[in-house]
Amino acid sequence: MPSVCCSSAWLFWCCISVLSVFAPRAGIRCSWRRGIFCKEGGRMELRLESVSKSYDRPVLKNVSCRFEGGKLYVIKGVSGCGKSTLLNIIGGVEKGYEGQIVYSPEKLRCAYIFQRSLLLSTLSVRENLELIRHDGKVVTEQAKSLGIVDLLDKLPGTLSGGERQRAAIERALLRDPQLLLADEPTASLDDENSRKIAEKIAALKADDRIVIVATHEDYFDTAADEIWRLDYGVMRAERKIRDKDVPEEEAARQVSEIAPSENKQLSQPETEGSSKHFPAFPSFTYVFKRRPGLLKLKNLLLTALFFLIILLGSALQKNVTAEAIRLYRKDRPVDLIKLQPSVVASMSENTRSRLTIYDDYFAEEGEATAYYLLPKEYSVLAVPGAISHGRFPENETEVLVNLSLAKVLSGDADHPENCLGQDFSFCGLKLSVSGIVSNEGYRGDFRNDWYYAYGKDNRPLQTEDQHLFISYSLLQTIGTKKESRYDIIMASCPGIWEDEAMQDRLRSTSEENLNDYLQYIRQLRVQTDYYVRIAFIVLLSLFVIACLYTVSVIRLELFYRRQELGYLQIFGLPRGRIRRLILLEYTVKMLGSLLLAVLVYLLLAAVYALVLSGSIPLPDPVQAGRMIGILALMHLLTVWLSAAFFLRRSIIQLITT
Repeated sequence: MPSVCCSSAWLFWCCISVLSVFAPRAGIRCSWRRGIFCKEGGRMELRLESVSKSYDRPVLKNVSCRFEGGKLYVIKGVSGCGKSTLLNIIGGVEKGYEGQIVYSPEKLRCAYIFQRSLLLSTLSVRENLELIRHDGKVVTEQAKSLGIVDLLDKLPGTLSGGERQRAAIERALLRDPQLLLADEPTASLDDENSRKIAEKIAALKADDRIVIVATHEDYFDTAADEIWRLDYGVMRAERKIRDKDVPEEEAARQVSEIAPSENKQLSQPETEGSSKHFPAFPSFTYVFKRRPGLLKLKNLLLTALFFLIILLGSALQKNVTAEAIRLYRKDRPVDLIKLQPSVVASMSENTRSRLTIYDDYFAEEGEATAYYLLPKEYSVLAVPGAISHGRFPENETEVLVNLSLAKVLSGDADHPENCLGQDFSFCGLKLSVSGIVSNEGYRGDFRNDWYYAYGKDNRPLQTEDQHLFISYSLLQTIGTKKESRYDIIMASCPGIWEDEAMQDRLRSTSEENLNDYLQYIRQLRVQTDYYVRIAFIVLLSLFVIACLYTVSVIRLELFYRRQELGYLQIFGLPRGRIRRLILLEYTVKMLGSLLLAVLVYLLLAAVYALVLSGSIPLPDPVQAGRMIGILALMHLLTVWLSAAFFLRRSIIQLITT
């Protein structure tokens, strides 16, 4: 069964991985691709044709322009004029616009640089970068080219604004973008850092890369190939700096005379990352550093409680028989059984070798009669309450006496305990009294062992008679063997209650004690199984309710993290990888709950074993693993579906809601 659980988990993981890869290709999120075209062949370029966008008011009005590879374009305008909206439309983040966009080639790898670096504060610069591209060698080489190698192991909070922005530039370049969009990249920097960042961004137009910068500042003017001005939705060419031979009027005419495109419909530029840049499994660094409180006790308690109940129920089912026998053995010799002498001789040698037969020996001297005393683990005289004074014998020469004989040996009827430790002679043996059998012990009726073991003349022993109990091996040397008075013979069979095959062989030949006790054990087991099954059904029902509650909790958590999730997509993380990161977070949390449940269980089991002087009861690994696996799959499926539905929101909804 553990292998089945592992196979199910593996299959589940494979399914969600396949879905995350192929869902975009299958057209699951294709409804907003209308109006995106590309011409085939030719130089890399991007054209906007009559693009308009409105919210409560028009933001873009029939914007038409062309961007070519290997050039730096600057879009200027005051704050709120629509520059960011235009970049979002070009980058495929914004939807619901009119007009069309033409890309050549059909898919452009797109990267963003924002006014703020948007580095994750709890991750080092290196970890931020490797989250986007899991290749330490590439990250280091790129950092060398930008001069930020010494910043890689620092946290963003310890860096200056210019240093953080240089790290953001490397993050953009790790995607090897063909289209680079920079939205006010120098707005939050001082003059010196602004000029440095402008120089670095301007240099990125190499390798036939389209670089578009939206700004209201002048740091990019001298490096720009073309400068456009966006005046509250209206786009116009302000001037061309690099192409001196083309008059400004001709540049405007070239923009206004873009021919209609007849090319096939294609997808938006690749804002989400290519899967080749990402490892097969999500990053634990992101999980533990972005969610430092993930393994706090309060976050683990609920799930740990479910797992703990499973462990307790499984342990109860597995150990009920052994624990019942162990507790029973503390009060009575459960391995002592009564057999019919007529069938002992017919037993197989294998069965017979497991038994120790105690023949009926006794000895008499004067008014005292001696009976055999079995080893402590098999003796009915070792049960609690059987000895009123003293202790059970520890060697062959120590004996037990009843109260009547103790009074004779002590010579004081009021203080019979004075005979303890006293030596006396019986049938030529020198014996010592170690304990006095209680009269209550004579009336004990545990499976009639007193009656069968020590009965005389077809009646139980009487308290007024003088009795002593001598080691069986010693009594054999001085006593007389008799035929059993009641066609019953006593025998010991160590471990019979743990050996069901031996129980089956002896059941037909033993007296009622074995059959009665077997029936008691089996009835106890049936009742335990019934109540544990009921408990598991109730537990499963409660867990389903907990999963429904978890849906709202997950959605709330993701809502508070929505901007981070949106920007991660913009920076190149595919939605499938983000879903796996979220799933990993809850998997780690679930494993933490399981570990907590195991530790609490071991603590409870250790206390139980210490108090009751037993061994630590362990749960059934198959049953517990099956139940925990079912709950884990239910929980992870709930997380996966909740994350998938939440991430169906567009990027612009995530970063602006």
